[in-house]
Amino acid sequence: MSSYIFDRIHASALAHDAHYLADQNKRWLARKDEADLDLMVNAVVDVLALGAKTFAISIKNGGEIYFCFSGIATPEQLPANLEEVEPTPGLFACAVCCAELKALGTASQAKDILEQQYYGQAGYNGHELREIAPLFPKLYFVRVGAGGCLPYFNKLERVAGAYITAGYPGHPLEFDSNLQLRLLALFESGADTIPFSLPLQGLLSYSWPSLFLDLYRCLEQLYTALKLKSLVGEISHKGSLADLAYLLEDKLSWRPKEQDALASILVLSSDDTRSKILSAFKFNVDELDEYSPSKCARSIYKLRNSHVHFRPAMKAESRSSDQWNEIMIAMCDAVDDVYEELGVEFLKDRTGSTSTV
Repeated sequence: MSSYIFDRIHASALAHDAHYLADQNKRWLARKDEADLDLMVNAVVDVLALGAKTFAISIKNGGEIYFCFSGIATPEQLPANLEEVEPTPGLFACAVCCAELKALGTASQAKDILEQQYYGQAGYNGHELREIAPLFPKLYFVRVGAGGCLPYFNKLERVAGAYITAGYPGHPLEFDSNLQLRLLALFESGADTIPFSLPLQGLLSYSWPSLFLDLYRCLEQLYTALKLKSLVGEISHKGSLADLAYLLEDKLSWRPKEQDALASILVLSSDDTRSKILSAFKFNVDELDEYSPSKCARSIYKLRNSHVHFRPAMKAESRSSDQWNEIMIAMCDAVDDVYEELGVEFLKDRTGSTSTV
């Protein structure tokens, strides 16, 4: 890892100055302690690229779980059970090497830090992290606090979503505090079967329709669930319903009508959720005797079509940020409700493993 780090510093210096001469002297990061060295050698590292210069990293070693973020606004208040930590040589090396980060230092900076400081020079015991860290993109590290190992910490998309949501104010979309809290709850405590890469993708977008469509796609994944649940009572099928859905569409080109399928799964959502949906689409819910899944589906599907198709009759209506906030909160509620009812049954087969469909 140390070789990679110092090779990147030389490469950056050469990119800034074609006359820079990179030497082959051996250098390394000075150790903090044995525990940090063990982390550097044995940690399990997962990298999630969120953009060209934006990423999240999980670093797990023994019972310790750390996360690293770069290119993302730092929240004033971190999500629950996360606490800021100072970078260590082990954490820094894991992040730089596993994310394959490029150095940013100039030739003069490299010379100041590297010349006459290498193995063989009197008193050399490695470079201190405070000298090397400024030559790379800024990294922010947190760890899971004692007693705070919640299930969502095992899925990097969820942690990244919670972290971004917590620091969202000031980003492109005008989230109000209610939507911010609702998205935070979705990432932190939503059903484990929710495809969190979709709301995370929407969160990183620059438009309300993109966020809406990614939440819509979460619901769309379950459109076949109820029909297939009935079907497997009549046929022999050992895999998950998701596997069967894939086979039927791949081999027979069968899929349900979308609006009808959406209505069928919204039956499983709560009255409160359907009330929020109708209210967000400007129905006067005080005058309704029931919160019809069909009306909810019709409104959601019409909005979906207006942002998917580009036909004159499908022209999207202009909506205020206030209405978008209401729609997103209602969509989060719908995703939570439906995955709580159908997620496990749809995505997990009889052995308990999770489908990748």
